[in-house]
Amino acid sequence: MRRILDSGEHRWSVEVVVLAFACASVNDIDAYRLGEVLPGLKLLPTLAIVALSIIAGAATWVITLFIMSWIATPIGRMLGGTGTVADVRAALGWGMTPIIWSQICRIPLVILMSHFHIGSQSNPRQILLDFVAHGGCSIVILIFGFQLLFAIWSFVVGCFTLAEAHRFSAEKGFVNLAIAIALPLLVIASAVFTFRR
Repeated sequence: MRRILDSGEHRWSVEVVVLAFACASVNDIDAYRLGEVLPGLKLLPTLAIVALSIIAGAATWVITLFIMSWIATPIGRMLGGTGTVADVRAALGWGMTPIIWSQICRIPLVILMSHFHIGSQSNPRQILLDFVAHGGCSIVILIFGFQLLFAIWSFVVGCFTLAEAHRFSAEKGFVNLAIAIALPLLVIASAVFTFRR
């Protein structure tokens, strides 16, 4: 991480986040069922909808990266760090590399789910029974276990990269990242609680 931070202006953090989003979306793309939702849709508009949704999702992740770097930088400085916003953004971006490696479990999930054709005329109960009969529960538990493992791995890598950007210990990197994640969630939760009253 230190070599990336010292490499100059362009650190490829935005590109890593876009690639991480694309890798995280592999098992979410369900374009072949768009015809059931929007009958009469041709191939070119379908591809355009899929491409626009991927671009919009990637842009959302990049905007989130910028917001998180603006939040994590002053928190890190309060903890004694010296990193700039650009350093923190690069650290948070490169902290998402385990999501790219998550293809190890996402591609088998896509292959598995392609065998279950759930259409509007399908019987969901029969599909669920067939899935369970063929070892589906153990596969789901294994996949969720791998997803949790990759999420924890990404958080740990983010703690180390953030600590390197601020030039302090990994423990302070953990505190910095945990506060930077919890702060927006607390603001959103308090806004939802306030508006529900």
